[in-house]
Amino acid sequence: MMRMCGLFCFFYFSLTAHLWADMPNGGFEQITASQMPVNWVPIPDSTRVMVERERAQSGKISVLMIGGPRGEPTALISDPVSIQPGAIYVLTGWARTDSARGSARIRWLSENQIPVGESRITTEVTSASWTQWAGTFVAPTKAVFGRVICLIHGKEAAFDNVRLHKIASRMPLDLQLKATDFPIRGARVSRVRVTIQDSIIALPHHMQATGQDSVVSHDGAVVIFEASRGQITPSAQIKNGTATATLRDADENVGGVYVRARLAHLSAQTYVGDKKAVRLRGRLFNSETGHPLLGQVIVADSLGTILQTGFAERGFVADSAFAIDLPPQTVTVSAMRGLTHLSPEPQVLHLEAGREHLVELPFEPWTDLHARGWVAGDLLNSTANDARARGLDWVALPVNANGNSILTLPGKYVETRGGKQWVLGTTRLFTPEKNGFEVHAQTRLDRGIVGYTDILGTSSLFDILAGPAFDALDVAHPDIRALWFALLNRGYRIAGTALSTKHFRTYTQAPGDLTADRLMRAIANGQNMITNGPLISLSVFAAGPGNQLPTGRKRRATINAWAAAKSDAYLTRIELVRNSRVIQSWDLEEQPLKYRISTVLEDSVNCWYLARCYGADTSRVAWTNPIYFQTENFAPPQPVQAIVRGKIEMADNSPAPKAIIRAVDPTGRTVLETEAPRGTFQIWVPATSQIHVEAKGYKTRPQRIFDHRDIQRLLQTPVNVPELNALDKLTEQLQAIDMVFVLKRSQ
Repeated sequence: MMRMCGLFCFFYFSLTAHLWADMPNGGFEQITASQMPVNWVPIPDSTRVMVERERAQSGKISVLMIGGPRGEPTALISDPVSIQPGAIYVLTGWARTDSARGSARIRWLSENQIPVGESRITTEVTSASWTQWAGTFVAPTKAVFGRVICLIHGKEAAFDNVRLHKIASRMPLDLQLKATDFPIRGARVSRVRVTIQDSIIALPHHMQATGQDSVVSHDGAVVIFEASRGQITPSAQIKNGTATATLRDADENVGGVYVRARLAHLSAQTYVGDKKAVRLRGRLFNSETGHPLLGQVIVADSLGTILQTGFAERGFVADSAFAIDLPPQTVTVSAMRGLTHLSPEPQVLHLEAGREHLVELPFEPWTDLHARGWVAGDLLNSTANDARARGLDWVALPVNANGNSILTLPGKYVETRGGKQWVLGTTRLFTPEKNGFEVHAQTRLDRGIVGYTDILGTSSLFDILAGPAFDALDVAHPDIRALWFALLNRGYRIAGTALSTKHFRTYTQAPGDLTADRLMRAIANGQNMITNGPLISLSVFAAGPGNQLPTGRKRRATINAWAAAKSDAYLTRIELVRNSRVIQSWDLEEQPLKYRISTVLEDSVNCWYLARCYGADTSRVAWTNPIYFQTENFAPPQPVQAIVRGKIEMADNSPAPKAIIRAVDPTGRTVLETEAPRGTFQIWVPATSQIHVEAKGYKTRPQRIFDHRDIQRLLQTPVNVPELNALDKLTEQLQAIDMVFVLKRSQ
């Protein structure tokens, strides 16, 4: 509700701004039933669009959108609108819904109109009455155009007066947020002020829209405010570089409050102190070196209720030193920081009024994975500081952002026809109608990597045969891990990860200076270890996970294992796995915290090894990616080629003309071109191809091999693990793809 109120105020203020970049036809203005403008294209083709004759909230005719079959999303997309890279835009409008959710967003396009990103959605509208909405967005540096997308999930929704409004020629560098403390007496009120931190350097020529853009004004932009407690002004308009909000709290409440301000993807956070409360100061540091550490602090009262939660799931993030205000009471203070430091013992404090209390929180180093070249990261919707508090070394964010002492790179989760996936290193837009192999091919164009979070779906088997076109597979779930082992036994070299599983962490061995490209190549190469507590490494001399070694000689393998970084943790078992079977195991009855094993490996056939260990609770487990032993003639499975037998027929039963046959890959590149002089053809092409038949004066729809009825029928067959006989059946079917193309005369 608070955010909705903020966006309502935002919309109101934006109406008074001086510069508008209206959508074609004024959004949905001046549309008649007989003349639906061509610049609004229904997606998918089955979408029904009609014009509503009643008057909308703004007094103009609106567009009514009817939902797709079975509640599938329905969208309208505008013509491209010229935008300025780096500029701030506001998307505003009215909407009402009937058993549906309505929203809007912006799709950013490059100069050749290839998608380079997509904004987050505006606040969703679910009301049956007309509701205003608005959102603030920053155009990516690669964007030259933008398309507005109105989207509904459900029965129907109406949109009106949709406008795209530029409020500043570029994004500020940062936001600075300050607040006054609550006073000892009188009303519990604090003034919160945001100051725009901007650059004095003139814009590059290619980013200038006018000769005055080197002097940037962000006046008219609206900052959204949130508070962890109390009531705060939901939004405030920037004037002369600042925006001010008022925070109010109930008289009976005692203690500090966290406040956050947001402008597009920029955010800032501050703490409102309470002069009437007890001040608790603390310090997080390395117990051996004394160096300050960043971590997550949890303060709980005698009933176990967590205090001072800020905006984190539990507790708040402290950059070494912290100071918070609490009412006089007994509290327990604890701290956490990743899997490589032993957390300090929880401390019980009796907070007395009129005193300042100090708590020391020393972290004991558990194991130095950094010295061994191991780094950890995740895909987050939070900040880089939150990632550092969790002991991470890199973080993938939905938008480009610069991290402080942490590597940041673009990354997000996407859901397509191929199932749920994650992508790293690309800002491309992937819509739900995309196939998995299309996402993979386009991600690789950007030198990014892609991984499946769930490969038990149907079309993912096709993606395996087609490449595999993906780089990694999240294998935390036992069923998916069994499928992973089966694929490894078939010779596939797919990396194992756990980037989509909340309770597991993926460590990657990437020694040297950590860069985005080096990190992604290491993940895709399988230089990974996966854990939900304990830690483990496997090496054959200097070779670690992901390495490929020749067969035919004896080699010493070393396994190092560490219990989870907890005071009551220990190791119970270590296993060596070869080709999915445990060939050696060590039961650790002495319950050690650390353990090292050496053994000799010798193989003359293609095989793979990985190491696995268990903690005190056998659900606590860690395992490495494989090390591969390969003969000289080893070759991984090659992408399966399809044999397509095509027939060209005429809608009017006339003789088929001479036609050109083109096979196009998922990136739009022609991989084969040939002729069909007698109305038939046979071609051998990649399984991911789309077949186009072109004849002068005629037209027909292209056909994708993946969509062939026989392929789709096989993809509905349950997967038999570990035999994977479905792969063999798919391979056989791809050798006999029959297609019929019916040509119609062009209008």
